[in-house]
Order: sequence, then structure tokens, then C-alpha cells
Amino acid sequence: MSSGYRIYRHNGWYHVYFNHCNSHPDGLGQWAIAEIPKQPQLYQVWLSNLRLKLDRNLEKLKELYKEPRDTYGDRTFRFYITRFQPTKSTRIQWVWELDCDREILHVDCRPFFRLANVPRGSLFLSSISVDNYGHRACSENLPPEYRYEWKVELTPPCALSVEKYHQLVPKTNVMSARSLLGLPHRMGNCEEVRNSLYQVLIGSAMRTWTLAHDIPLLEQVPTPADISDQLIEFGRAMLHIALQPMIFCKYEYHLRQPVTCSQDRFQWLHPEVCVQFQTHLEDDDTLKAGIASLISKIGGSSGPEPRQRTFAISFSFTHLSIAKINVHPDGSVEVRHTPALPFLPSFFSTTPSTPGISALIGLSMALDNSHMLPSPSNSTLIGGPPLPVEIWHRIASNLSSCSDLKALAVLSPQSRSAAQYVLRYPHIAGHRLLKPLSEAVDSCWVSPRWCRTLQEDYHPQDGLQELYSHAFLASQDDQFGLSIQVAPGDPPLRPLSRSWSERSSSVAGLTKEGQFDLIPVDGIHTLGWSVKYGISQI
Repeated sequence: MSSGYRIYRHNGWYHVYFNHCNSHPDGLGQWAIAEIPKQPQLYQVWLSNLRLKLDRNLEKLKELYKEPRDTYGDRTFRFYITRFQPTKSTRIQWVWELDCDREILHVDCRPFFRLANVPRGSLFLSSISVDNYGHRACSENLPPEYRYEWKVELTPPCALSVEKYHQLVPKTNVMSARSLLGLPHRMGNCEEVRNSLYQVLIGSAMRTWTLAHDIPLLEQVPTPADISDQLIEFGRAMLHIALQPMIFCKYEYHLRQPVTCSQDRFQWLHPEVCVQFQTHLEDDDTLKAGIASLISKIGGSSGPEPRQRTFAISFSFTHLSIAKINVHPDGSVEVRHTPALPFLPSFFSTTPSTPGISALIGLSMALDNSHMLPSPSNSTLIGGPPLPVEIWHRIASNLSSCSDLKALAVLSPQSRSAAQYVLRYPHIAGHRLLKPLSEAVDSCWVSPRWCRTLQEDYHPQDGLQELYSHAFLASQDDQFGLSIQVAPGDPPLRPLSRSWSERSSSVAGLTKEGQFDLIPVDGIHTLGWSVKYGISQI
């Protein structure tokens, strides 16, 4: 027995009909599409009549209420009309939505088919699939003539902005991320660990309903102002985590508020880094106009004090571009930047790596994060001849506590350098991650059976857990030979009052398990974004 919704969207209103059983594709799904004419010449007649019917239904319900409202009728009844898109829940297993505004058939609130050309019979059933991150999705094998198409027609960017870009940026100043950042061709060990962990964090973000629902919507978003506040905050969190020290400890909450934030989606994430949220960066002129806009905003910004070097990120979730803006003593400006690099993986990706993720981690290695450490004072500095920096590095390598490393940083300039270097390595629950391991994480730990039952909108694909889980060699103080495995957090059985939990593990081979929120559940984020870890002895 599976309950569900059959929904019609018209003029931004959702006309919702509850179906108490047989709501799967071969039941309510087939019924929902049965009314759509197969003949193209009859489709427009049917659509016009349906829209008139929906208008009449809304007017009848409005007559029952004295004042305008966002929902007419009772959500617990078999029919109601609302401004808010209904979604799946423990009570609702399937959602079939005929979108008369955009002429698309949605399944479980994700776009699937052209309403004018819905596949029929066995092709319809086989096209209801699941992507590699476990969300309901249209099959990759579906012929393109049936697939939805709602990409917005791009408005040409301001010609003056494009002209300004060409004046400031020669063609030779578009280069690879590693050339832009002055990094060696291959990643060092610390950068490799940060990159591997960040891929897991982005993979766990791809498992969230926020990205599963909102990323496809970006195709039809014309301007940055139309991106939802929830998605903007999610993007800010993803960027912030990459650029700052990856310290995930009980008493070291890593996600701080941005330095500045403006209504046009421009923010400072770091004293040296700002970001402009944009749309459709894959369009070359849009990217050029965005970089020209960033140059103007940095010059007139009320953010951190002006610097000779600023990194500016153009970010559209699916792509990003990093620009390096140097202001010379004579006031001239030199701008170099990367092309638009893919950032978020495709929902059908088979690898967690993207050029944008690697570029962002490379940027984090080029930044000076000394502002995160306390400043030394005359009372804390050690007198006498300075110890060699190698000795301080040896001392720092035996410390895993963030508070201990910060205390070490104030003893001398050499100790500060050593502490800053060690803090570039990711830390989880007082454990320093030293190296990514090759063995796969147990899929039963990544997605326990109880989790699959509770999380109705998630259907894990066996063999693909490497997209969002990984194991790392770790140490804690002078204890080496530990392993930490990281995966997306489990859904809470009840609302949690804090963002961190740790307990002894009942899983074979693990000594401890814990979970922490990267985005806690609150008023704007109804689902959040969490990560869990398991500790074992190798």
C-alpha cells in the first residue's frame, strides 16, 4: 500500500489530490498521464480546458474564506490548494505533478518529462529511475524528445561590462587554476587529504534534498537574485568549509558568518577572498561580465581592508571561476582568472572529483590563515635563542587538540609557523587526518537498513558509496595507526538540540562513532547537512 499526491500546478498554485493507495508508477503514475492526449493537435485544447478548470476550482475555494491566504482547504483532506509545493514524507511515498505553467511532468518534485510528449507504457515505467546519489531521477537512457526542457533564455549581459573585461583581461591571462595560484603541478600530501575529505563532504551535500531539489531549478533561474536564500546559504557553507581550516571538533565550530553580505549575492568569505553568486557561468559573456562586476565591487567594497591581492570567486554551483586581482602601487589593476570549471558533480557521476573542487582546495592552500590563530604577546613569547623550526614541527605533529596547537602558536614566530602548517591538515574529533586510504567503507555502515527505511526519499545504489564516503589514516596526539571513515550523516530519529554527538560504537571494528552538522536544522534549513565518522584501530 503506497499513498501519494496527484498535483496540478497553475499560476503558481498547487491543486493537490490525495491518493491513499497504489500510488506507484504502474498505478497513480499511469493514471496521472492517462488524461494527457497522445495526439499533438489535441494537447493544446486539453491544456487550455484544464487551466480553465483549475481557475474555477480556485475561485470556488476562495469564496469560502474572507481573506486571501497561501493555502485554501485542509491539508489533511483529500483536496486542497496551496502556494507551497507538496513533497514526500513518511505518509506520502509518491508525488505526481502536472505542471501547467512550465508544461513539465514532475515525479517526486523533480522534473522528468515534457508534458506534451510523455512516454507511455513500458518506456514510461522504465524511465522512472534513481540517480547515483539515491534520488528519484529520470533514466539516462530516456530518448531526449521525452526529456523536460526548461532552460531559461539568457539575457545578454551588459555590453559595457563585457567591454570593460576585455580592457582589463588579455586572452593570455586566462589560465589553469594551479598556474593562477602558483602551485606545483601535483598535489602535496596535505592538499591531497583536504581534497579527498572535501569530495566526501560535497558528496554528502549531493545526498541532501536541498541540492537534489534546487540544483535542477537553477537551469531556469535568470538572475542571482532569483536563487533561493536557502541555496545561497548552502553554497556559502560549501565554499567556507573549503577555504578555512577543516577543523571539526566539539568546541571548534568551523562555520562562521561571512564578513559582509549584500542583497546582490556578493559576500566576503575570508580576508582575501570574496564570492559573487551567479547563474549560467557556462556562458562565456556571462562569465566575463561577472568578473568585470567583481572588479568594481572589490574596489568599492565595505568589506575587509583593501589588499594588494584579492581572490574573487564567481560561483553558480554547477561551475566556478577563480580570479586573482592584483592592485599595484601605481593604482593599476592586473586580473587573471580560470575558465568556468565544473564544480558540483553530475547526479549521475561515477567519480567524486571535479576540476572546480580541486581548484577550490588549491586556493585554500594559497591563502594565509594566520588570522585564525591568537596573536603572540610579550608575556607568552619564549626568551633565549630561538629553537629551529624543525623542532617546533616535531612538537606540533604530536598535538591534535586545536586548543593545544593554538597555545603553541603564541610561543614564538617559529612555533606559530609550525602550528599553522599542522592546522592545514583536516581534524575530526581531535584526530588529524594524515592520508586517504584505498579500502572502501562498508556500505552497511554508510547506509544502515534502518536509515533506508526512515529516509523515504533516498535509495542507495550499491557500489557507489565511494562518491560520498572515504577512509583516512589518522593520529591523535602521540597515538598513530588509527583509521577514520567519513560518510553522510544519518537522519535524526528526533530533533536534536545540538549539532554534535559521539558514542561508543556497536559496529564491528569501530571503537567510536560520531556525527556533526555542517548546516544545522533551523528556520531556513529544514533538513540540514550532516556528516558522520567512525574511528577504528588499524
